[in-house]
Amino acid sequence: MLIMRKNVSLIAKCLTFLTSFSGIILGFFFYEYDGYSHWHKRLLYFTTQSNIWIGTTMLILVIFSLMKRDDVWVERLYLLKYFFTVSITITGLVFCTLLAPFADETYHAWSPISLLTHVITPVLAIADFFIDGKVINFKKRHVLYTAVAPLLYFVFVTILGAFNVDFGKGEPFPYFFLNYNSPAGMFGFSKEPLALGSAYFIILFIIMVLGFGLLYAKLHKRLNGKLNR
Repeated sequence: MLIMRKNVSLIAKCLTFLTSFSGIILGFFFYEYDGYSHWHKRLLYFTTQSNIWIGTTMLILVIFSLMKRDDVWVERLYLLKYFFTVSITITGLVFCTLLAPFADETYHAWSPISLLTHVITPVLAIADFFIDGKVINFKKRHVLYTAVAPLLYFVFVTILGAFNVDFGKGEPFPYFFLNYNSPAGMFGFSKEPLALGSAYFIILFIIMVLGFGLLYAKLHKRLNGKLNR
């Protein structure tokens, strides 16, 4: 049973790497189709960054698995996979709930590129997280660490926005909820749909990240405890 799980997990890791980087690379080639001024502008988005993080981690884990390595570096990589699985979960969730439903036809929300990076990769990464039979020694601080990548991204966006850097579509922000100069600003409200201040969205996202981090850790521990008996 455990061997079968490991083999399925190995396939899931390979597919996660392939779908994440296929979506990224295709996005570079078809940047004009999605309205970006240059291919490298896609690198400024959390979608691309989270796909790079999870795809790279999966590739290294596959290589280490084929090498039959099981040392402290493998343990650390599995923790990274946990952190980045939460990040890619947020990528998929935000896309499906906040971006795609309100996108116009120029956004191409359900294009193959978008599906690869926003839907398929998150689903594969989440599935692998629970299929993999590797026992992870979760500590309370690890749940807090899941918020590091999103927080660093918010800092990154804030710095670039302060310098009025174009994120590829003529605006100094990547997503509408991180537009600090919107009518709602940072802490205000407006009559536009979903027009809360950016600070409220950031707080909401961090709560979501920590919530998924705690949920995933508990479910992983419980599931692996049952299946490895």
